[in-house]
Amino acid sequence: MSRYVKKGVLYYDDQNGFARQMKVKLESTIFSNISLLIDATNDNPIGVWQDDCIYIRGDRVKVTADIMGYIAPGVNRPGEGQIVKIVRDNTDHWFAVLMDSGEFGFMKSARFKLISA
Repeated sequence: MSRYVKKGVLYYDDQNGFARQMKVKLESTIFSNISLLIDATNDNPIGVWQDDCIYIRGDRVKVTADIMGYIAPGVNRPGEGQIVKIVRDNTDHWFAVLMDSGEFGFMKSARFKLISA
């Protein structure tokens, strides 16, 4: 699952293992270690580059709770799900995750681990 951005192009493997490319723009966030990957054709967020990891729409994730059992509004149980959207506002960003159980919520990457693209 190799992913990287070079000269405004996101290189990644799709769900079937085929190499893909997408023109993107990097957009800064209020966090120094996080940039949004914005689709260059329609100005929508399609991914997040955080530290050395790139999360993109369609990724499968394993969602866990914090020490108090909290996950996110709308998601009450840990499990697996899929990133279906990335939303942003003037100050922050969130991942919209649809759980396999049918639950849906907006959360930060601290709540999940990438399991497959």
